[in-house]
Amino acid sequence: MSRPDRRAVVVFDLDGTLVAGDSFGAFLRHLLTRQPARLAAALLTAPVWVPALAVGRLRVPAERWLVWLAAAGLDADGFAAAARAFAAEHAGVAGGRTAEAAVARLREHAGRGDRVVVATACALPLAAEVCRVIGLEDVEVVASELRRTRWGLPVPVVPARGEGKVRALRAAGVPLPVDHAYSDSASDLPLLRAARVAHLVDPRPRDLAKVRAALGPDVEVLRT
Repeated sequence: MSRPDRRAVVVFDLDGTLVAGDSFGAFLRHLLTRQPARLAAALLTAPVWVPALAVGRLRVPAERWLVWLAAAGLDADGFAAAARAFAAEHAGVAGGRTAEAAVARLREHAGRGDRVVVATACALPLAAEVCRVIGLEDVEVVASELRRTRWGLPVPVVPARGEGKVRALRAAGVPLPVDHAYSDSASDLPLLRAARVAHLVDPRPRDLAKVRAALGPDVEVLRT
């Protein structure tokens, strides 16, 4: 139960919870496939980066390589413009990717005056654009950061994923434990454990089983 002397704090995951799919992964694929040279380089190096994505300590270097490759030649304005255009297609009405029940629940919390935060491993420029497209432009967004190298290329720092998401929320001044947390995946168990009430949105059976094994059988499941 939240204390009556303060606003409740509610955290929503983005990908798989408010919108379908991996937004940043789809964005990188979009950038890579626009130019044959980028796509060829990605395919040639796939035997290295594909298995690396499955290894915890190698995942971030592999992601940095893919972001560097996808964004080469784009300055900050060009990268932001590409993110805006992709978000409009990815999360817009025509794309049909918005999880309406989860978005409606988010708006219920906001309507009650709760502090609502979207926390995601998606890179911040794209995460903010996706939230804007689905009508959540006033919601706080805590996301993975991109920093530009001396050559002007964006590379991801440690992503807001798993325990990193909890650290990112703390760094953003979000008090823990939060009152409610919503996610679709057991990968967000650190966040769900850091909530007084945990909720799952359209979980896969194995994610539902893993979360209920960790947190108990009373975890709410929200179907969209």
